[in-house]
Amino acid sequence: MIIFHHQIPCPMKPLYLVLTGLLLLNGPAFSQPADTTQLKAFMEGVVTTHLRDKHIAGATVSVIRDGKILLAKGYGFADVDKQIPVSASSTLFRIGSISKMFTWVSVMQLVAQGKLSLDEDINHYMESDVQVPATFPKPITLKDLMTHTPGFEDKVLGLFARDSSKLRSLHDILLAEMPARIRATATFASYSNHGTGIAAYIIERVSGMSFNDYVEKNIIGPLGMTNTSFRQPLPVPLNTQLSTGYKFAGGEFKKQSFEYVPLYPVGAAASSATDMTKFMFALLNNGSWEGKAILDSATLAQMVTPAHRHHPSVNPMRYGFMDVSQNGVNIIGHGGDTFWFHSLMVIFPETQTGLFISFNTDKGGGVVMDVLDQFVKQYYPEKTPLKPALAPNRKFLEQFAGYYRANRYAHFDITKVASMFGDTHITVADSTRLRINSGENVRYVVPIDSLTFREEHGSKVIAFGKNDEGKIANMFIGGLPVFAFDKVDGLEAADLHTNLFVISIVTTLLVLLYWPFVNWVRRGFRSLRDHLPLPITARRVAWINYFLLLVFIVSLASLLSDAEDVVYGVGTSFKVVLVMPLMMIGLTSWMTYHAARLLPDNRYSFLGRIYYVLITLVSLATLWQLYHWNFLGFNY
Repeated sequence: MIIFHHQIPCPMKPLYLVLTGLLLLNGPAFSQPADTTQLKAFMEGVVTTHLRDKHIAGATVSVIRDGKILLAKGYGFADVDKQIPVSASSTLFRIGSISKMFTWVSVMQLVAQGKLSLDEDINHYMESDVQVPATFPKPITLKDLMTHTPGFEDKVLGLFARDSSKLRSLHDILLAEMPARIRATATFASYSNHGTGIAAYIIERVSGMSFNDYVEKNIIGPLGMTNTSFRQPLPVPLNTQLSTGYKFAGGEFKKQSFEYVPLYPVGAAASSATDMTKFMFALLNNGSWEGKAILDSATLAQMVTPAHRHHPSVNPMRYGFMDVSQNGVNIIGHGGDTFWFHSLMVIFPETQTGLFISFNTDKGGGVVMDVLDQFVKQYYPEKTPLKPALAPNRKFLEQFAGYYRANRYAHFDITKVASMFGDTHITVADSTRLRINSGENVRYVVPIDSLTFREEHGSKVIAFGKNDEGKIANMFIGGLPVFAFDKVDGLEAADLHTNLFVISIVTTLLVLLYWPFVNWVRRGFRSLRDHLPLPITARRVAWINYFLLLVFIVSLASLLSDAEDVVYGVGTSFKVVLVMPLMMIGLTSWMTYHAARLLPDNRYSFLGRIYYVLITLVSLATLWQLYHWNFLGFNY
């Protein structure tokens, strides 16, 4: 559901493995009649290698083609302690944001019935107390929600819950958590859980049924998906069939509790690999399977058509489907992530093929895309020659250099600061290439037209967009149509905030340690001074102010030591800590008053007065930084 790893990519971090098992598999392309023996050997090598190398407890996989299940198999364990193996047919895995595909199919069902319009203002379908604000002239439509282009900020606080007491109706969640609109609709995609939640709420309003009841009646039931449910906790007997989720730490698999998802239509579903084949069969067979239709062929045809594209060189968003096409092969589907489960469902329409895979351990994040890459490389190898690179000069390349930040983040709550840590840094490697640094990954790209680059030795592309002034303002990743990257500089630059933070820390230590120590040493020499010491009140105010800053930083670091906790909401301890910056406003104001009085007063030493002015300015700058990242006040 989260898609925090870039997939930034996440977006959102694909790692590419060399699998020795692949050397044994030199059969025909998958577009030819499938060799199930070869396929089983291939997936055995791929999946078991990942389980071993990535420390993943278990996985479940299914592959279909031409209306037949070619492979449905579990790997590893659903329960490590009890040594219960994964069963493809009966073990349920949480499928995260693949749940959204059930929401989008439901929307299209109601569109086909004439009860919804993809181009209508969504406020027309919602209750008067749950309305999207008219921040921009153009209203948000269902098409915008399905392509993740409503212009919403992201919201992660409270996205998960530790127990069922936090579960509420979709109406109440959206009433309390309606995301702010920060850009016009249909401009840039930015993956939105709450956007999908709004669509699910509209389904409830128009159908007169709860989302759970609607999906069970119109999708899960007709397809005979007896091992699939959105309900939390899972009903009997499905609750006994759910794989345990694991965190691998300290050399062992640590069992994790059930993950509750309050905004459940966006990521709460659990399913088995064989149940997911039924959903894929319907999507590949004009919307029906075994005589049961969940969509008519015309509606499904509309759903899989391109609906939004950032740039002609990158993949489009379909109506709910993510386009992850590569090697010239049309591939659409959806990924899904909770903390402990990581899943992917994709279909290859031209060859009537489908792939579903899910892992049950935190280390599986990003691995599903590795599996897809290996699958495509094995069965759909690149056949088109690489586009020739241009012969640019360094000046041409320099316009693309800078820091780029994924546009999926909260703008108005305390989680905004997380956006700064995922910046992608692009530099000019030489006169022919750009170097892209994203986390630990480094790659080189070469230009193939004025705004498009491909990998130096591969076909994957990135593209850039310009603003109204003709300057480079955005970056788009070819296989990730669900968000864009904004070029950041000035007051948003990570370097600025890093340097300011370092200055704040150094100043804090100086005020709390060095200054009192020097004053103590000099106490016996006061009669020899030519100037008065700074007033005790001014010094005490500064000391208390910086002491509060130190306590705030240490407390915040402690509370965020497990970054996963923040998605469960803000606890009492966090709320108490947020009082400290508010106290600093009064203390810094008092420091500013003292600094203004001391600066022209020659009774005090020049260096002492300048020192006090500087620590006051640093405190003011720190307050601005806390305000910028929404830590000044109770923004949660």
